[in-house]
Amino acid sequence: MFAKIIRWGGITITALLTLVALLILNLIGLSQRALPDYDGTATVDGVTAPVDIVRDEYAIPHIFAQSDADAAYALGYAHAQDRLWQMELFRRVVQGRLSEIFGAPALPADRVIRTLDMYGHADRSLDDLSPELRSMLDAYARGVNTYIEASDRPLPPEFQMLWHEPEPWQPADSVGLVKLLAAGLSGNAFSEILRTRLMEVLSDEELETFDPPYDTDSKPAIRDMARLYRTLGIERILAAIPDTGPPGASNNWVVDGTWTKSGKPLLANDPHLGMLAPSIWYAAHMSADGANIIGVTIPGIPSIILGRNDHIAWGFTNTGPDTQDLVIEEVNPNTPSQYRTPQGWQDFTTREETIRVRLGEDETLTIRETRNGPVLDSLADTVDDVVKDGHVVALRWTALTSQDTTIEAGYRFTKARSVTEFFDATRLHVSPMQSMVVADTDGNIGMIAPARVPLRGEAHSTGGLLPASGATAADEWQGFVPHAGLPQIINPAHGYIATANNKIIPDDFPYYISSSWDAPYRANRIEEMIEAKRDHDVASFEAILADNKSQLAEKLTPYFTSVEPETDQMAEAQDLLRNWNARMQRDASQPLIFHATLRRLHFSLYADELGDLSDSVSRRRETFILNALSGSDPTAAKWCDDRLTPEPEHCTDAVRKALAAGLNDLNALYGTDMSTWRWGKAHPVINNHLPFGFVPVLRDIFNIERESAGGPYTVNRGQTGSSTDRPFANVHAAGYRAVFDFNDLDNSVFIISTGQSGNPTSPWYDTFATLWADGEHVPMITERSQIEANAIGTLRLMPGADLQQGKF
Repeated sequence: MFAKIIRWGGITITALLTLVALLILNLIGLSQRALPDYDGTATVDGVTAPVDIVRDEYAIPHIFAQSDADAAYALGYAHAQDRLWQMELFRRVVQGRLSEIFGAPALPADRVIRTLDMYGHADRSLDDLSPELRSMLDAYARGVNTYIEASDRPLPPEFQMLWHEPEPWQPADSVGLVKLLAAGLSGNAFSEILRTRLMEVLSDEELETFDPPYDTDSKPAIRDMARLYRTLGIERILAAIPDTGPPGASNNWVVDGTWTKSGKPLLANDPHLGMLAPSIWYAAHMSADGANIIGVTIPGIPSIILGRNDHIAWGFTNTGPDTQDLVIEEVNPNTPSQYRTPQGWQDFTTREETIRVRLGEDETLTIRETRNGPVLDSLADTVDDVVKDGHVVALRWTALTSQDTTIEAGYRFTKARSVTEFFDATRLHVSPMQSMVVADTDGNIGMIAPARVPLRGEAHSTGGLLPASGATAADEWQGFVPHAGLPQIINPAHGYIATANNKIIPDDFPYYISSSWDAPYRANRIEEMIEAKRDHDVASFEAILADNKSQLAEKLTPYFTSVEPETDQMAEAQDLLRNWNARMQRDASQPLIFHATLRRLHFSLYADELGDLSDSVSRRRETFILNALSGSDPTAAKWCDDRLTPEPEHCTDAVRKALAAGLNDLNALYGTDMSTWRWGKAHPVINNHLPFGFVPVLRDIFNIERESAGGPYTVNRGQTGSSTDRPFANVHAAGYRAVFDFNDLDNSVFIISTGQSGNPTSPWYDTFATLWADGEHVPMITERSQIEANAIGTLRLMPGADLQQGKF
C-alpha cells in the first residue's frame, strides 16, 4: 500500500500512470479503428478487370487476377492494408529521410545513406528495366496509393503517434527496397577496418591465428595470407565500426527423386535475418490468368521473393562474397579538391544533399566521390579532420550502380519454367550474392550463386582483407567474374545440394569469391540428416528445419567437462553437460551452461591481447577456439595465457575460469537453482517492432516474443544478441521457412515468424508466432476452392471509370 504519493518533476506518479494508461487506451482505440476490411467490394481506378483478394484463415491474401499488372495492383493494395508503416519506414531508410520523422537522432543513418546515394541509384535503375516489369511497378504503386487515398480507415497507429502522413508510393521506392536488402546482406568492407586495427596490436602470425583459414571439415556445395596494406588515418576515421562478420545467415537444400519417398524432388529454405514485428516477410499467392506464384514477399516489392510457381521452386542463402573494398584515397596537399590516381591527380566529383530535420535545423552535406565510389566523410569525425591527415576513404561496392537489374532478375525467377530458365534469369542479378537452390517439375535440381563479383589483380588477389590503395593500379578491379564462371551445378551425381553460408566452392575454384565463410556446422548437420535415409518427405524435411543439435557443442563440451571443478555447482554443471545430447531444447538447462561458458571463453582468450579492441570483435571465431583448446595450433594455444597476470596459464585454466564466470552470470540472471534454468526462457525469440519495440511500455504492446529452441550453430538457428540483461535472447533467426514437394506442389508448406498484419490489435498480428516457435507450418495451397472453404473474407476490386488516374 502506498502511504503517500511520491512527486517527480512536479507530476505525481499517480498522474503519470494515469496519463500512460490513457495513452495506451487511446493507442488501442486508434489501432482498432485502423484495421482494414478484408471483405466487400471496392471500385478502384487502376485495374482492367475484376480482381479478387481472398483472405484465407491466416489472413494470407490469395489474389486472383487476369493479368500480372492487375495482380501487382492488388498486392500493393494488400500490402498497404497490412504493412503500410513498415513500407514507409523501410523506404525512408533507403531514401535517407528518417530525420524528417525522428529528428536529429536519425541524422547519422541519413548521412550514410545519402552519401551512398542508394535511392538515386534505384531511381536511375528504372531505365534499365523491361516494359513488363515497369508496368508491374506502376500498377503496384497505384494499388498502394489507392488504399492510402480511398480508405475510410485512419492510418496505422505509428503514423498517428508520430504525427506523420505517407507520401504517394513510387516505383523507385520498390527498387530502393531491393537496394536496402543488398545493403543488409553485404558488409565485408568494414571487416577490413577491424583487421587493419588488429595489425597494430597483433603480429602477422597472431593475426593469422586469430583469423584462421576456413575449416576444411566440410563438403562444399560444388565438389567436382596475402599482402597486408597498412594505411594512414583509417583507424580514427572508422574506429567505431564493429566487426559484424558475414551479414545474414540461412539454410537451403534440395534433393532429387533418388532421396525421396515419392521419387520427386524436395526443396527446403529458411533465410535468417533480424527478427522484426511484423516480420520482414509477408506471405502471398498471386494467380494471374491461371498461373500461380506463392511464397513470401517483402512489403514494398511487387513480386514473390522466395517460393514457387507451377513449375519450379527456389530458395536463397547468403553467400557472403567479397564485393566491397574500402579504398584509401590520397588528397592533393596543394589542391584539396583533388585525389591521386595511377594516372595523376583527379578532381573529386561533388554533390549536395539537404537533410530535413524534424524539430531541428536542416543539414546540407557536400558529398565527394572518387572513381572508386563515395567518400565516407559521414563516418568520420569531421571533413577537416580527414583532409588534415591527407587521406580519405571511399567505398567501392558492386551494388552502387545505376544499372542494377536485380529486381528484374527476381521478376523473371517467378516466370521460369525450369532450372535452366531460372539460371538464365540470374544473369540480371547484381547484388546481393545468394546461393540459390532450385528444382523443377521435370525432376532437375541445381544451385547457382549469381552476382556481380569483382576480379582483382594479383596484388589484391585475396580480395579486400585490408583496404586498397586508390593510387595503385594493381589494386583496381579488373572486371567481374563471368556468369559462366560463377559457382553453379545442375543435377550433381550424389543427388543433393545443401548450403548454409558455408564454403560452397572447392579449393581449386578458379575465381576468388570470399574468405569469410561461415563455419560448416549447420551444413554438415543438414547433409548428415539427408544421408540418414532414402525416403524423405515433407515431414522429414520439416524435422531437419527444426533440428536443434549443435555439432560445435559436441566438440567443445568435452573440454568444459574435463577441467577440475572449483565448486559443487561447477561439478553439478559438468555432470549435466556430460549427460547432454548437444541439443538446444527449450526445456533444458545445458544449452544455457554451454553458451554462458562459450561467451566468457571467447572474450577471455583475446581480451588481454586486443585490449580496447575487444569490444569491437562481435563475430565469434569457433575454429580459433577449437585450435587453441585442442593444441592443434600451438600458436593458438598461447592465447590461453592471460598476459595481465604474472603466472602462465594453460587452456584448462582458461576453460575453468570461463565456466566459473559463466555460472556466475547465470546465477545473477536466473538464480542459483540450476533445476529452474531453462533455455527457452532465456532464449526467447524477440520480434522487435521498429521503433516502438525499444520504448518502455510500448514494447510490451508491439513486440512479439515466444520461447524458442535452437542456437547459433544449429540448423534451427537462433543467434544470440549482445544485451546485458538478456544476453541469450534469440534476435536473428529464420523469419520464413518452407518445404516444397514436387510430388504435389499444393502439399508444400511454409510459415513466417509473426503474422500478416502490422497492427498490434489485429488478430492476425502474431498468428504464426507460436506455430513458428514449435517448428510447425501451414499449407501452401493455390487451389481456389480449398482456399475459400476457410476464407475469412473476399475483397473484390472492380475497375473504375478512369484507368489512367494516378499512373506514374
